Amino acid sequence: MPNNEFGDFQTPPALARRVVDVLPRRGWTRVLEPTCGTGNFLGESARAFPDAQVIGIEVQPAYAAQARARMTGAEVITGNIFTMDLARDISWKAEGPMLVVGNPPWVTNSWLGGMESGNLPERVNLKNLRGYDAMTGSSNFDIAEYIWLKLLAEFAQCRPTISLLCKTQVARNVLEYCAQFRLPVSSATLHMIDAKKWFNAAVDACLFTVEAGVGPAAYGCDVYDSLDATRAARRFGVVGSRLVADTAAYARTRGFEGTCQVEWRQGMKHDAAAVMELVRTGDGLVTRHGERVDVEERYLYPLLKCTDIFRDRLSPAKCVVVPQKALHDDTAMLARLAPKLWAYLDAHGDVLDARKSSIYSGRPRFCVFGLGEYSFAPYKVAVSGLHKSAEFRLVAPADGRPVFLDDACYFLPFWDVCEAAVVAALLRSEPARDFFHALAFWDAKRPITKRLLQRIDLNAILAHMGEPEIARGAEFQLSRLGAGVSPEMVSHAVCALSDRWTGSAGLP
Repeated sequence: MPNNEFGDFQTPPALARRVVDVLPRRGWTRVLEPTCGTGNFLGESARAFPDAQVIGIEVQPAYAAQARARMTGAEVITGNIFTMDLARDISWKAEGPMLVVGNPPWVTNSWLGGMESGNLPERVNLKNLRGYDAMTGSSNFDIAEYIWLKLLAEFAQCRPTISLLCKTQVARNVLEYCAQFRLPVSSATLHMIDAKKWFNAAVDACLFTVEAGVGPAAYGCDVYDSLDATRAARRFGVVGSRLVADTAAYARTRGFEGTCQVEWRQGMKHDAAAVMELVRTGDGLVTRHGERVDVEERYLYPLLKCTDIFRDRLSPAKCVVVPQKALHDDTAMLARLAPKLWAYLDAHGDVLDARKSSIYSGRPRFCVFGLGEYSFAPYKVAVSGLHKSAEFRLVAPADGRPVFLDDACYFLPFWDVCEAAVVAALLRSEPARDFFHALAFWDAKRPITKRLLQRIDLNAILAHMGEPEIARGAEFQLSRLGAGVSPEMVSHAVCALSDRWTGSAGLP
């Protein structure tokens, strides 16, 4: 974690030198480090660009003093970047190409707020940049992202090259903002760095470089696997109005993009695994802490978690308490309908009542989320939202009960096993895999989202592959379940879905 309330990771000198060595050479006359710390980037910039005026800004006086003492060819301003007007408050001796380089804080405003830090940006718009108020006025945003947008807005007339160490998610957000608001980006590159090695930080990080120039805007970014790589491994960027992870793969698969013929659902959210999730043993039901539990069986359902789905462990080892059929159901009725369950939940009311998410506020006591008729569908095609590849699984009932999924999963509900198997085959096909590879950023905290899943056109996949091939894939899925279904029934399901989707009727 960062070392103080300012959220800074001081850049090791060896990394600062490596970064400066891979920066573009443009005959820089002005170099700025907006959060310079003790001055490692300043020193390397003065070495690499001896003819440039080098300036650093640092909010912490002790760091600024250290940077000033060790630098002979750079100016260090003790100031707060959040309150400065960078275009007005920095005095340059000459015009000319400007380079901005550095390592801004890698934390969110909520993290700094929790540290009671006074070093937070004001919640104001920058140069009337539409949408910026929404981000800075929200409960949480990334400090580095704020700094990126401030630099782009306030130095817009200078056409700078900005090259900063940051999280890869920040880099993607910045490029998307640039495209959304048509900021003049002429090129961008991203070099991955080993954040664990350099900062002991478990986060995907990079050196992100944006060149703001004249001429046609380009909102693509070449990705290099390391600072030493000489060839880009891939290219991500904004195509149309949407961000894609691999532009070349997307060009091959964009014919499969549209709107999914059925709405994806998220699994059940309860935020109290120690109470709501139970394990069956030879001696009955127990909690994760070994507490014996006796509740009405009709409120218990088999449970698979996202790791079970990803690992293809489809025989549930746990069950989950489901106190409602729908969100609006009054759970107080459990006191009469299921007195043992009510007594159990009431005994653990301190845990359930202390759930932090605001979604529980004003709702029935002990309520859960992610419930609807779809939750009780006997068959589901499910995928984990958290893992590094999209592994779709066909989930069948267990012990005659529909299986529930946790809220890190997404699923499509089905009442017909053949239709479920057909859709599982479509989603596990090579074209679908290529499509998700083109769109998903696997280093994101949640690579697979409902928004992403809704972008696949299942009918386009079916039309591309053909009914016989999909039928064979569906038969394989059914054989894994041991379902006694004839090939004719599967073929009928393929045709029925194709006809339904072509007629835009959608699935139930």
